[in-house]
Formats: sequence, structure tokens, C-alpha cells
Amino acid sequence: MKSTVKGLAAVAALVVAGSVQAQTYDPGYPQGYMGADAMVWNLNVDGLNDEFRSEALRLVGGVKLDQYLAVEFHLAAGGSDTNYGAKLELDYLVGGFLKGIVPMGDRARLFGLLGYSEVKMTVSALGESSSGRDDDISFGAGAEFDVSEAVSLTGDITRYISNSDYDLDAYSIGLRYRF
Repeated sequence: MKSTVKGLAAVAALVVAGSVQAQTYDPGYPQGYMGADAMVWNLNVDGLNDEFRSEALRLVGGVKLDQYLAVEFHLAAGGSDTNYGAKLELDYLVGGFLKGIVPMGDRARLFGLLGYSEVKMTVSALGESSSGRDDDISFGAGAEFDVSEAVSLTGDITRYISNSDYDLDAYSIGLRYRF
């Protein structure tokens, strides 16, 4: 029992020290950041009951210009799914965004993304293969939570492509390192 109480007291002390430290941290601007995400992409094709869905790796880099605005870049690749006898692969996804930030206390932020993306995908069916690229205005929203002075946990939902034939969305969770 005594060791449990001591353990809880130690954890409480670390949490309090971490929150006091986070409150006094002043990063200065501009502030660069980079990170990696586990991303699930989802392609909904109009007229099909099923969707194509797979996992990919997304790299993110950006510059926070001040407390409320950043410029961010996305690069993703990987993953494939098969539906209706067709295999769809994500060759790459690149995008550039303005990131509007709403602070939610000292350690958490909500954000919105608005930018432009290009996507290249390859479809294979019946022994044939074809690649295509598309680009569009992209938008998304998410949240970040600081786990230390330089590292945050982040998650977002982004619509990379939206046109009359299909929508390409992605759901991501990852880490950011600020420098």
C-alpha cells in the first residue's frame, strides 16, 4: 500500500512539473516542425457501394509563423486495396497548406487546414495497369496536444481531393517535433 501511494505521488509530481514547465516555455517564432503519421486513406468512387481503403505513411513539415498561423506540407505514400477485381495503389500524395490554429490552453490546440494537393494513384485490373494524377483544393481539421516542450501528439481528418467522380479523404495520427 505504501509503495502504491509513493508511486501515485511521484506520478502526480511529474504531471504537475510537466504542466508548469509547459506553461513557461516560450518557443519564439518562426518555429519549424516535422513529424510522421500513420494515415488511413479512403477513396469513395461515385456509383460504387464499396470504397477503397488502406494505410500509408505521411510525413509532415512546416513553419509556425506565430501562435495562430503556420504553413505546412504533406507527403504520403503507400497502401493498396482491392475491390470489384481492381487493385488501387496510392503512389504519392503531396500537399501545401495554410494552417489556422486555435489555442485551447497552454498544451492543446485545434487547427484547420486549407491548401492544394496532388495525388497519383495506380489501378490494376485484368492484367492491365494505369496510373493517373489529380489535384484539387484540400481542407481538413484536427487537434494537437503537447506531451513535452518539443513533442506533440496530433490527429486530423483531411479531404485531399473532391470532385464529381470521387473523394479522397485521410485520417491521421502521429507525432510532431518542434525545433
